[in-house]
Amino acid sequence: MTDSTAGRIPAMKTVWIEQLRVVGLAIRREGALAALVLVLGSLALIAFSRMPALQAMVDGEMRNFDPGDPPWGFFAVLLPLVVWKGERRFGDTPLWSLPVDHRRHALLKVAAGWVWLMAILGAALVWFTLTTLASGESLGVDEVRLLVLDPVGATAGTPGAVESVNWTTPWWEWALPFTSATAAYLVASTLMLATRRPLFWAAGLWVAGAVVLWIAAIRDIDWIHRASDFVAWHIGGDSFTRWMQLPTGGREVWTLLPTVEMWIASSAFWIGLGLVGVLAASRRARP
Repeated sequence: MTDSTAGRIPAMKTVWIEQLRVVGLAIRREGALAALVLVLGSLALIAFSRMPALQAMVDGEMRNFDPGDPPWGFFAVLLPLVVWKGERRFGDTPLWSLPVDHRRHALLKVAAGWVWLMAILGAALVWFTLTTLASGESLGVDEVRLLVLDPVGATAGTPGAVESVNWTTPWWEWALPFTSATAAYLVASTLMLATRRPLFWAAGLWVAGAVVLWIAAIRDIDWIHRASDFVAWHIGGDSFTRWMQLPTGGREVWTLLPTVEMWIASSAFWIGLGLVGVLAASRRARP
């Protein structure tokens, strides 16, 4: 180091590019493994779709690819563990002795992880799309959903208690994976920056949520069920569905149909909560 470079703080652009490179190197092993599993699964799916005899043997049924089905948020929760692996986030470590403000360093690292998450998610959606087309299926769903307007009346067979609604995958459901993954990644990053044992706190929150849902099931607290449906829907996977015994037999019915307003509101809430959490956690003093 010369006198002309001593004490010089790296430019923001330099730090940002370095963070993108470091995070990319950190996730390459897990990313390669996930890509291998995805490729093998896609090949198996395509092979299965081309063998009617095999489908008949296992009584299999191919499904269209619905972008709202996979639990994108669950996968995004795991990414911060990979982004920060091998780095001690607290105490006297090389991480905080770099010539960059430690808060800026943490925020740029979280941002770099998010950029890689969006790239990986975009590639996965393209791959799922190609696999769906190659297997002879179609993108999105076009179906009739049975919407329950009155649960008690539906069980008793009251006219007008249920309604058949034509449902086609809306455009905004193709953006739902990106918003749900962003929110989950930011919330998980908050735990990584705020706690020394993020897995312990994550497990504690999961247990607490399970207990609340258990109490709601015993006490039949409807608003907790509805809140959990909203959370499950934004994370990804089936939600707003119930198995009910109707006069015509047992059927899976819908209690609510998602709307673009629901997507915007839930995305704004969870992403905002994640951003506030990351900004607050990055200010935590590190001894």
